[in-house]
Amino acid sequence: MHLTLAFLDEVDPARLPVLLGLMQRTPLDPFTLTFDHLGYWSDRKIVWAGAPSVPDNLLATRDALLSQWRATGARVVTQAFRPHISLLRHARRAPSDLSPPPLVWQCDGYVLVHSVRTPRGPHYRVLAEHHGGQPEGFFETSPEKSVMPSTQYGIVG
Repeated sequence: MHLTLAFLDEVDPARLPVLLGLMQRTPLDPFTLTFDHLGYWSDRKIVWAGAPSVPDNLLATRDALLSQWRATGARVVTQAFRPHISLLRHARRAPSDLSPPPLVWQCDGYVLVHSVRTPRGPHYRVLAEHHGGQPEGFFETSPEKSVMPSTQYGIVG
């Protein structure tokens, strides 16, 4: 389960160290998020769970990451931030009950994810993680096998 903080689209692999540096300098304090309703995107056939509000520290971290990335000259995809988690892909219809019991999610950090689209759906690989709200909570994973031109990156909590 993941919540996308920012979709970065295609990133030149040579710029990955810059992105990792931004992450290292930008911790996220732990927070709780409650998902209390379901929705359905008929065009993408996705059932999702939504949260009615966003913790201030989550918004602040997202805004800090995106403004720093933009300041490096990178193109930033701007769209409204609507916290949600995708529950089901290739759904034929909306769920009959759009108000399930609330799902409470404890989050203590975020990750940088490399995604590759395939005919069977996206494949994800975590490149770096930042946990615990402190700079020392940052660490990288080995990106060699995952970093390819024209692939996509996102920051998820």
